[in-house]
Amino acid sequence: MAMLTSTFFAPATLSGYVREAALNYPINQFKLAQWLPNRNVNDLSFRFLRGGDGLLDAASFRSYDAESSIGKRPGVTRVSGELPPISRKLVLREYDNLRMRSNPDPAIRDAILSDADKAARQVNARIELARGSALVNGTVTFPELGSMVADFGRDPSMAVNAGTLWSNAGSADPVSDLQTWVTAYVNLNGVPPGAMVASTRIRNYMLRATSIRQLASTTGVTSTLVSPTKLGEVLDSFALPQLTVFDAQVRLNGSATRIVPDNVVLLLPPPVDPNDFEGTMLGATFWGTTAEQLDPSYGIEPDAEGGIVAGNYREEDPIQLWTKASAIALPVLANPNLSLAAVVL
Repeated sequence: MAMLTSTFFAPATLSGYVREAALNYPINQFKLAQWLPNRNVNDLSFRFLRGGDGLLDAASFRSYDAESSIGKRPGVTRVSGELPPISRKLVLREYDNLRMRSNPDPAIRDAILSDADKAARQVNARIELARGSALVNGTVTFPELGSMVADFGRDPSMAVNAGTLWSNAGSADPVSDLQTWVTAYVNLNGVPPGAMVASTRIRNYMLRATSIRQLASTTGVTSTLVSPTKLGEVLDSFALPQLTVFDAQVRLNGSATRIVPDNVVLLLPPPVDPNDFEGTMLGATFWGTTAEQLDPSYGIEPDAEGGIVAGNYREEDPIQLWTKASAIALPVLANPNLSLAAVVL
C-alpha cells in the first residue's frame, strides 16, 4: 500500500482531526478515563515509581536540643514496561463509485473523515476495555497476543466478595458491606475512596434491598422500593461514596462485552478530567509514539508527544482507499491498591 500524503488529507492533518474528535467523545462512552486519564509521552514504554503502603509515616516530637528522629524511607519499586501497539484500518468500499462522479473529491474527503473517526473510536474502545480490566482485576490481559498479561501488583485484599449476594434482597446488607470494604481501603491506603462505580443492575438490587429500604424510611413505614435519590441520601449519611452508574459495552471479536462486569462494584479515588493525569494517584493511560509517527512521510514533528495517528493508503490491485488509525497505548495502575473490586452478584 502507498500512503497518500496530499491527495485528500496529509497524515498530520488527519491525525490532528482524530485527536480533536477524541476530546469531544461523550463522557459516558469512555468514562473510565476519569480514573485513568490520558497521558501522551514521546516514548515506546512507560515508567513510574511504586512504593510504600499508602500510609504516611508521622514524625516525632522531641525535646529542645535533642536529635531529630530518623525517618524510614518506604520501599520503592521502579515499574516499567513496553507499550503495546494497536491499530484498526477501514476500506472505502464505495471508492470506485465515488470516483465516477463528476466532482468526487468532497464526498471522498467526507468518507475519509468518517472512517478515520470510526477507526479511532474503535481503538479507543479497546483501550477503554483495557482500563476496565485494570480497575477490576489489577491486570490487563491481551488475548490477541497469546494471553499476555500486564500485572500491576494489586494487594489481594482489594479484591473482595459479598458474604451475602446483593440479589438476596431480604438478607443482603450493601451498606454494611461497603463500610467494611471502605475500612479495608482506608487501612491500606490511608485515604477513603472518592467514587463508587457499578452497573444499573447492581443499583436496582440496592434499591430493593430490605436493609436499604429500612434505612431510607422516614415515616416508620418501609416502602417496597427506594428512589436513586433516596439511595444517594443513605450512602451520604454513612459517608460512603456516591454511586456512578456505568453500563458501557463494546464488541470484541464479534461479541458484546461489558467494560466493567455487571456484578462488580468498584471503589476508586475521586474522578478527574480525562486529560488531567497529574490530578490522580491511581494511574494513567499512556499513549506512546507510534512507528507511523516516526515515519517522515507522516509529517509529524519527531519530538512531538505520542498519541493516536491516522493516515490514508491506496491499494493499486484492486484500487482501494484505506484509512488507518494507530496507537501505542496501555492503561497503567501506578497505585493499584487505590482500586477495590467487589463481586456482589
